[in-house]
Amino acid sequence: MTRRKFGLLILGAGIVILLIALLLLFNTNSVWALITLGLSIVINTTGLSVIIAKDPEER
Repeated sequence: MTRRKFGLLILGAGIVILLIALLLLFNTNSVWALITLGLSIVINTTGLSVIIAKDPEER
């Protein structure tokens, strides 16, 4: 699996978690909505950084 495909996989998981967080945020007013929202931000940031990062051989 290439670095780009791995980053897209992580980004896809982050988007799914973001949708779950938004569903929780608008339907319930629980603390889990904020926890999943923070988790999705961390996962999406990780996925984007994996996609953007260059291989050491390319430098």
